[in-house]
Amino acid sequence: MTTVKNIEIEVKIPCDDIKILEKIGQLMCHKPRHFEDNWMLDNAGVLAAKQEALRLRVVDGKATLTFKGLSDMPSDFKSRLEYETEVADPKQMLSILARLGYRPFFRYQKYRTIYILLLESGLSLQAMFDETPMGNFLELEGCELAVRQAIEALALTQDEYITTTYIQMQADRCSRLGLPLRDLVFSEQEDEGDDSCGGLWDKAVAANNR
Repeated sequence: MTTVKNIEIEVKIPCDDIKILEKIGQLMCHKPRHFEDNWMLDNAGVLAAKQEALRLRVVDGKATLTFKGLSDMPSDFKSRLEYETEVADPKQMLSILARLGYRPFFRYQKYRTIYILLLESGLSLQAMFDETPMGNFLELEGCELAVRQAIEALALTQDEYITTTYIQMQADRCSRLGLPLRDLVFSEQEDEGDDSCGGLWDKAVAANNR
């Protein structure tokens, strides 16, 4: 996470080749390709009503709990207030959140590779290459100026980058297909029937409370 006073500034770009960034700066691998399982949580819509979000991200058996809220920092990109902390035991955290009334309403998965991009100006930002069930995306995250310099160096127009979230992208995708919001998971997960977002949550909490 790259923040200024816990402010997250980022954009997403549809992209199948991370090497496009080598044209605008020095690209260094920060974390190799890994699988992420993300759970979005709410308590009867309380967070959504305030345009806030709570996410539990699980990677290699450990997790990160993240709160996101509205930012008062003006930006041409996606700008959010963000606080996060590491969680050693995701199942225990699931139980805690369930007892506090927070339940999942959306689950999304991706394979992510994290890079550091050093621009010619000397500024740097994180570049995340995300492989998702709806396509591949490049996520650029850093200070406002670094993100702006990267977008300008790539010669992208406002219509060519995305400032919304994966959940909103999936909601729009489902709407175009005339479907309710569905989890954004890989096909092997979709084929498992009751292993929907809520189903897996119920199993995890039940197992941990035995």
